[in-house]
Amino acid sequence: MTLAHFVRKNAFRNKRRTTLTLLSIAFSLLLLTMMMTIWRAFYLQEGSPQSAQRLITRHKVSLVFSLPAYYREKIRALPGVTHVVNQSWFGGLYKDDKPENFFAQFGTDPQEFFDTYPEFKIPPDQLAAWQHDRAGAVADAELVK
Repeated sequence: MTLAHFVRKNAFRNKRRTTLTLLSIAFSLLLLTMMMTIWRAFYLQEGSPQSAQRLITRHKVSLVFSLPAYYREKIRALPGVTHVVNQSWFGGLYKDDKPENFFAQFGTDPQEFFDTYPEFKIPPDQLAAWQHDRAGAVADAELVK
């Protein structure tokens, strides 16, 4: 007697138990699917049209590690690639270590960042000031409040 034959024989020994087990598993999967759909509808924002044409690559281990520098030119040489910008998460702190003060902080190339992300708008004078200040930062109005 093989294992498959043993499982099949015992699964249909009590038809009511098998039916109820399959129905409970199906109902659990249906409930999980519905809850995930509702969560996505409320909390996930659809990206901009430009983001659909953007490919983001990262180090396979962590955001802290950058891709090797020579990858930048290899990626830039690929057909269809218009912009390449490096971003490096550095985990800085704002004020203190409280969770409500946390936000993602990325070091990047200020000359290429807004060319790569045209949907982000910033006045030209502020952009020039940010590009010339190594300690400068760009933040959304909602974050600054």
